[in-house]
Order: sequence, then C-alpha cells, then structure tokens
Amino acid sequence: MNIYTSPTRTPNFTSTSGQKPCLPLLATNRRNMDGRRVDEDCEDVPCPELNVYKNYPKGPLLVIPESIYLYSEPTVKELSSFGVVINVAGETPDLQMQVPAIEYHHYQWRHDSQIATDLPSLTTIIHTAAVKREKILIHCQCGLSRSATLVIAYIMKYHHLSLRHAYDLLKSRAGKISPPMGLMFQLMEWEVALNAKTNLKTNDYRKLP
Repeated sequence: MNIYTSPTRTPNFTSTSGQKPCLPLLATNRRNMDGRRVDEDCEDVPCPELNVYKNYPKGPLLVIPESIYLYSEPTVKELSSFGVVINVAGETPDLQMQVPAIEYHHYQWRHDSQIATDLPSLTTIIHTAAVKREKILIHCQCGLSRSATLVIAYIMKYHHLSLRHAYDLLKSRAGKISPPMGLMFQLMEWEVALNAKTNLKTNDYRKLP
C-alpha cells in the first residue's frame, strides 16, 4: 500500500483478511511505562490529566547529538535557544508570532491523524537544519507520542535504521515515549516506502551517535 494514498489508520485497524496486523517485535521491553503492551489497542491519557513536566523534568532532551531535542509543550522562553522548532500538536498554541527569529513549523496532528503525507517534508526540514548544525526542537503536548513518531521517522530515513532499531534507540534515550498503534502502523508503511527506494533490508542497522 502506498503511504501517500492509504486510508486513515485507527487503533482498531484490521487487514482485508480480517486479521489484525502485528507491530514489529521491538528489542526493548515490549510494555510501555504504564504496563501496556506496545501492540495493544489503546488511547493515550489526555495530557491535561498528566503532569507533563515529569516527562522531561530537566527540560528539552537531546536525543540525537548534536542538534535534535525532544520535549513536551514548551514556553516561549524555552524556545529562545533553538533555531528550528517543529510543533506537531494541534491542541497547542502556535507561537510563531512570539518567536519571529526562529524557524517555526506547526502541524495540526492528533493522535489518530493520517501523518504519512507530512513525513517527507518534515524529515527534510529536520535534516536540512541538522546539516547546518542548527539546534532543533521537536515537540507535541506531552512529548511522548506524536513528536516521538516524527523523530523515529527521521532516524529511519536519514540514519537508515529499521523501525525496530529506530524505536529502540529513541526509547533508550527517552524512556517514556509511547506512540499509539495508529501512528506505529503508519511508521510501518513509512518503512516499506523507504525500503523500496533504498533496497535496505528491514533489519539493517547502522550506528547512530
């Protein structure tokens, strides 16, 4: 299936055969921080009901040296040290007018959004900034789902890791990430599309700093 024309994924997706597809086996513990398996149907607890500051108590977290940071919803002051900011949470405010000197991108993603058509342009934005050694912040509201999905997609494309290894690597650096099933399915389709272009095998692994 072409990721650019696929229907919207939902947590209850089933294939045409009626069988529920399986997510790739991850090398990390296959349970999320709250004890749920990563391949179970689930909806994230809305961030307003959580203390989002506990997710990143020390502020934006460097996940890909030397330039890519992952975070929950930032303040204007926290944005000031970044050259590029990508906000992929539809419910968070667009702060572009308050940080005119920063390259700011706001995408209206929800947890059940069809994000595949945005991944090529967003990962290119990240890569272009990384090559220029810009400091990049990628965030959503909690910093655990949508923003993590984008970072995983970037790692897969530009560091040539499989979904399994890209997820495991980010999980090792940001232990609370928990993309929902719908976004994970879209990352699976992203992997198929990338492999078709590069002839990489699904389990290829290349070292990432």
